[in-house]
Amino acid sequence: MRIGIIMGKIYKTINRQQLSGILEEAFSRNISACVFTVTEEYNHPMTAEGQKNLFRLIQFPMLDGVIYVPYSFSSPDYQNDIERFLQENCPKPVVRIGLEQKCFVPVWYHDRGEMREITRHLIRVHQCRKLLCLTGSALNPVARERLAGFRDALEEAHIPYQESQNVVYGDFYIISAQNLAQEFAEGSRPLPDAVVCANDSMAVALCDALKKNHISVPEDIFVTGYDGSLESQLHSPAVTTYSTSWKQLGRDALCQLYALMTGKMIISTRKEPGMLLCRESCGCRNKSHPYKIPFDYSKLEANYLDSRFSSALFSCTSLEQFMMTISQFLYLFMDTSYYMQEHYCLCLCEDWCSSHAFRTNGYSDKIMQMHQNGSYTLFPSSEMIPPEYQLLDTPNVIFFTAMHFQNRCFGYSLLQLDGIPDGINMHYLKFCRDVSNGLEVLRVRNVLQSLAYHDYLSQVRDTLTGLYNLTRLPHIWDEYRSNTILRKESCFWAAITIHGLYRLAEMGGAVFKDKLLVSFAELIQNECSHGEKCFRAGESDFLIMGSEPMNSHYHHLLIQNIKDKFEDYQRQHEQVILSLRYAIMEDQKIQFLSEENVINAASVLVSEAKSSKPSYSEQIHYIDLCHLRHEIYQNPEENWSTLICSQKLNLSNSYFHRIYLNAFGVSCAHDIRQSKLEHAKFLLLHTTDTLQEIARKCGYDYSHFMRAFRKQYHMTPTEYRRGR
Repeated sequence: MRIGIIMGKIYKTINRQQLSGILEEAFSRNISACVFTVTEEYNHPMTAEGQKNLFRLIQFPMLDGVIYVPYSFSSPDYQNDIERFLQENCPKPVVRIGLEQKCFVPVWYHDRGEMREITRHLIRVHQCRKLLCLTGSALNPVARERLAGFRDALEEAHIPYQESQNVVYGDFYIISAQNLAQEFAEGSRPLPDAVVCANDSMAVALCDALKKNHISVPEDIFVTGYDGSLESQLHSPAVTTYSTSWKQLGRDALCQLYALMTGKMIISTRKEPGMLLCRESCGCRNKSHPYKIPFDYSKLEANYLDSRFSSALFSCTSLEQFMMTISQFLYLFMDTSYYMQEHYCLCLCEDWCSSHAFRTNGYSDKIMQMHQNGSYTLFPSSEMIPPEYQLLDTPNVIFFTAMHFQNRCFGYSLLQLDGIPDGINMHYLKFCRDVSNGLEVLRVRNVLQSLAYHDYLSQVRDTLTGLYNLTRLPHIWDEYRSNTILRKESCFWAAITIHGLYRLAEMGGAVFKDKLLVSFAELIQNECSHGEKCFRAGESDFLIMGSEPMNSHYHHLLIQNIKDKFEDYQRQHEQVILSLRYAIMEDQKIQFLSEENVINAASVLVSEAKSSKPSYSEQIHYIDLCHLRHEIYQNPEENWSTLICSQKLNLSNSYFHRIYLNAFGVSCAHDIRQSKLEHAKFLLLHTTDTLQEIARKCGYDYSHFMRAFRKQYHMTPTEYRRGR
């Protein structure tokens, strides 16, 4: 069996005791546990989002039940979010450590009786009659329960109780204690014999605030706390308190959950009652409760600060180096007495280092289980735990903490303790914070390196087409020429320019022009399949540097193929046909060029290509013919004819027919008919217009439309529409 435990601030003494009680009881019954905890609670919304993202990792099918400890989270926002998450997603039994009767089964200890015992001690031993209780919010059930114990002791001693005189509602934090001390100092509230505080934090804060206002504890007033924290023992004066058995509360929570999971009622294997600790703050001799602290914290703190762990992580330049650094510093939180029983693992999302968009919600489908040498093994995030950590037969606990920077989700850390109920410490959470920050530094470094590389590429490659910039020609030319000589071949340069590109930009816009340039760049790279180098030499200009066998005319074939493919491309995309102009420079003119003058030579060749004499189809009327063809396809419903078209260009009908056919390879009458039928196909597929309406919109009468469509496509318009 395996249970889940959701708890915050596991480094606090109280919370560690609860957790230790849960785990000791669980291990005794061969139950393992997964603990989901946060490394920090901060009200910054982005940081809170990054922390709470961890709970989306929980796979409830892998758990048999859940124990939720809401009071371990100081932020009500965390408490509410987690409770809502459990209500909406958890189908398994949930035990909630608290008094509130919500949709979960509550478990709590007898703090009412323990507060009564503290108050009874002040009344019976120290003869106090004027007592004041400083508790939490009036809406807090724990605050009301502890106040009830205070009231029970007063009623038992027949001391009159009036809420306005005997109770101060606070917040369980230091502010309410400081405000109360100020009231005593100002005289707005009379000084009682004793103040019974509902927790140690308020008691310690009250002692300090009274001292600042020249009111002595215990000479002028007695102060008691509640919880039995280490803070109350170390304070001067040491604070009288009740050491609640938080361990027993954890044991009881596990027993309650076990009953819900199995239907069998059990009692805890051990009983660990709390005790009243009478100390100096009520005038008693200091009877310190012995604390068992499994670590020498001062030594560990010194080791942590002396280690320069953060600096070592921040200097890493690769994930491999990062993982090796982590493995070298595991000693910072691991206890040598548990050697080989503690296992740390860093689990990262596949896209943790994405430079485009960082993950903020949930985890990737695959998780990378990182190894110490920087390699990794993938496992599904739905399994939550790497396979090798699921194989242990002995009971164990696995701690999950979020790896994040603000709301950027990197993954999570996993610490497995085999049969150790009290091996966690605050230095592990510090370690996790440093790892998270180190991952962000590494991510930023990778992004900056990527940007620098792209900046370098932008100097080497044209950002639009991906071809070499012409400025790279001197760096490539010498090596390319040398290799050509070794192969006993001759070099050639071919400059190609797309004629009329500016007119295309005017008609279709800059994006239309850029798409054509990208397509043309891909076309020439595909045709240049014999090791040629391709450069972009201007807005519409390109340069090909190639080689061929001696006395070969390969370059003529290459240019012709490029021209044919470019024209085919434009026909397929029904674009205005733009022509290519080119110029060739052969080996005898370029073989002796040096790095210093190759750019000038290339620029001269490009200029020659631009000024080269156009072919017959590129005479003065070519651009006008392109515009006309574009207009025919854009307005198929108009009453086009070859006579109308020739008149638009002020040409004779026969001359117009000849140059149109030479320019585009088809007659004008063919394009007129094709534009109408293509438009008809579009209307048949994308509208519900009747055939009569479609015929009209395409410039046909109905019967002529039916005959023309059937002749062209060997089916009727109705058959075409049905067979869409």
